[in-house]
Amino acid sequence: MITYHLSPSIQLDDTGVTPTAITPQGGRIMLDRALISLLRRADGLTVEDILLAPGAWSAEPNAELASAQVRAALACLAEAGLLSRSENISPPDPAPKTGPARVSVVIVSYNSQEWLTGCLSSLLAQTHQPLEIILVDNASSDGSADEAERSFPGIRIIRLKAARSLAGALNVGIQAASGEYTLLLNPDVVVEKDAVGQLVAAAQRQAGYAAVAAKLKFLWAPEFLNGLGNYVGAFSWGADIGLGHLDLGQFDRQGQLPSACFAAALIPAAAWQAVGPIDEGFPMYYEDSEWCCRARLLGHSICAAPQAIVYHAFGGQTPGGAENALAPRKLHRVTYGRLRFITKILAPAYFIRFLAGYLLEDALRFALHLLRLRLPACKACLAAWRDYLKDLPALRTERENLQKQRKMTDKDLLQEQRKAPVALMRNGLPLLTWDILCTQYLPLILAGQTRPLPEFDQPTRALPVRNNLFTRLRRIWRYEGFSALLHRAGKYIQWKLAQP
Repeated sequence: MITYHLSPSIQLDDTGVTPTAITPQGGRIMLDRALISLLRRADGLTVEDILLAPGAWSAEPNAELASAQVRAALACLAEAGLLSRSENISPPDPAPKTGPARVSVVIVSYNSQEWLTGCLSSLLAQTHQPLEIILVDNASSDGSADEAERSFPGIRIIRLKAARSLAGALNVGIQAASGEYTLLLNPDVVVEKDAVGQLVAAAQRQAGYAAVAAKLKFLWAPEFLNGLGNYVGAFSWGADIGLGHLDLGQFDRQGQLPSACFAAALIPAAAWQAVGPIDEGFPMYYEDSEWCCRARLLGHSICAAPQAIVYHAFGGQTPGGAENALAPRKLHRVTYGRLRFITKILAPAYFIRFLAGYLLEDALRFALHLLRLRLPACKACLAAWRDYLKDLPALRTERENLQKQRKMTDKDLLQEQRKAPVALMRNGLPLLTWDILCTQYLPLILAGQTRPLPEFDQPTRALPVRNNLFTRLRRIWRYEGFSALLHRAGKYIQWKLAQP
């Protein structure tokens, strides 16, 4: 019998319009009124105690479905680390045995002193050895390279005299690597002790992979996904797959991916030689998607390694729950980056479709910034398109060379990303609400597509899960409020428009 206790390291904040739970790492998880009420009242109770009055939380008239919803809510709150279970949970499977492959780790650092100690310490604790650790210091000014040299004398440090693009700095590190595999890492990550072994095991299971992607989780909310791979849609910016989703193991059967995020990706040396270096024309952002899609066009695959867990600060900071507009410099980079990406990768039909969508979106964005007198943002939009048009002649040559070698149609290239679910984030925070558990997590649990959960230790027959539009709108309005309804609707429309 399971007894629940409110995790003592969790703080609840329901003083504002939207309640949040504050994690021990300082991050926040956005909840709704139904789940915050269940979270408070479940302390010291068993599942059976709580199920005596499921109507206190679920408005579902079907008693069996209401019971399943409450069980799913308890399971999600426990898996999110907000409730603790009194029973013992089985330990994770041991790390796989891998061959004696030498792995080179390449980290590009720019004023990353806050994060480097945690990142490098986690690498030294890896079960897979040997590791060649190469730190490329991209002309930092915070003394982080000197500190790393003092604290970690076994690593190799390459000091760049002038700052380069992320792609350029990565190429320098990869060129210096001697391993059979190269692991690309952001400095703001912490790596589980068996993660490198899991990545190598995934790469050794089958030949032909150009990159293997780790499962990224938020460093400040470690039960929620930063993503497993990423993709570039026909609308909005590139997105991480599973962003903001509670990790219930629903992505652990993932095989191939549209692209790997280079915050944590393993690349075989042979694949690197075949595909070529990262395109240094990307100032930052989209360089990983371009390299991966280029590899796929040339006949390689991108593989997921869901058992390789890496915790990522996601933006290099702990979010405070306020979603700010993109800074002008970042706006310039992402606007230019996605234009460069589609120009090189997509064949004419898809290229024209994506380009038209981006042009319309950027024109609307420019007009909105102009109305709000955000002149730096307006200049960033115009500068990105100006730089793109200036680089277009050289890009056309690169495009022609790549398109002649392609072994995959755009339809097949973009097929994998159609499986990507809508992100579950608001104001930069992961969302966990009654509607999300009813529409996202409960169907997965009932279908056996998650890891085993003790709340569902008995086989459950198929239930009439009603997730029609009217039911969802009423549920979101009731538990989350009108502003949340508008936000969720906008994100869903954005997700639909991004589908290729």
